[in-house]
Amino acid sequence: MSDRHIDTLILGQGLAGSILAWILIRAGERVRVIDDGHTSSSSTVAAGLVNPLAGMRFNRRPEMDDWLLAADRCYAGLASQFRAAFFHPLPMLRLFRSEQQWRFHARRLSDPASRGLLGEAFGAQDCPEQVRAKFGGFTQQRTGYVDMPSLLGTLRGWLQASGALLECDLGYDGIEYVAGGIRAMGLSARHLIFCEGARLRFNPWFGDLPLAPDQGEILNLRIDGWQPRHIINGAHWLVPLGNGELRLGATHEHRQLDKGPTLAGARELLAGLDALLPSRPDITVLQHQAGIRPATSDRYPLLGRHHAQPGLWVFNGFGARGALTIPWYAERLSAHLLQGAPLPPEADIARFA
Repeated sequence: MSDRHIDTLILGQGLAGSILAWILIRAGERVRVIDDGHTSSSSTVAAGLVNPLAGMRFNRRPEMDDWLLAADRCYAGLASQFRAAFFHPLPMLRLFRSEQQWRFHARRLSDPASRGLLGEAFGAQDCPEQVRAKFGGFTQQRTGYVDMPSLLGTLRGWLQASGALLECDLGYDGIEYVAGGIRAMGLSARHLIFCEGARLRFNPWFGDLPLAPDQGEILNLRIDGWQPRHIINGAHWLVPLGNGELRLGATHEHRQLDKGPTLAGARELLAGLDALLPSRPDITVLQHQAGIRPATSDRYPLLGRHHAQPGLWVFNGFGARGALTIPWYAERLSAHLLQGAPLPPEADIARFA
């Protein structure tokens, strides 16, 4: 049987592979996605937080306006096509963890480009939620969360219905080089794009890229009689979901990966919740999950073509910022493949050449 010819084969249907496939298909490309049933994806257990001011210093990356506008376009387009809301805007309550953060906040507030992202600081006695705020904090705007299970499930069903999803595990030895591209699973494609998350560290072509995988654990729970109006972000974060549940996260483990949910992780999260709440209400843990974030050493993603095999590409390394940054970089990679537009230099893997 002769090969079927397509434009792009994507390995992995996490958030990166799903959004990239959706953008390419809408642009008229013939795309197939290979996925092993999310057995290696962290996207299905990710919080999906959109937070423009990251870290202890509330840093605003220079690409932030592009990231936010592309995220708005992407999630609005998905909502329109599938008649469902996947992005849920919610203000974020940032709790200072030291007196020094007042200075970081003041510096960010004085930046004209950041003023629409954050409000004035409040003291420990003026917190708008019933949580401990020993050093005070501030309210942040342009924040929210993406319902990852709903979005990934919807896109999976759409790919299945359109015949664009191959549900199997593609081994690296099943990939062949052919003139004009690659061959795999009976398909000939001009591009094979690896969107395989933390598994990239085992990839024979891209495994030498500086991936810094980070395993995180989260809990879904209910707290009797309390549902905050904000996403709460301090030593841990707490996200109020639309169904009355709360999502609590996250731990960070850089050395022992692939452990799955652990008792130590659950204890750490519940201790963090105890430190946050002024009294201990009745708490019901509903679910305990773990995933490996595909972070990078410089905290920018990995986009580009293999230096020796032009049919092989990578779209990976988004870490904890995937819900915010993937739409922008998927647009840029699509424009590069279809129109020859340059890749963003901060994400182009040529930076490691």
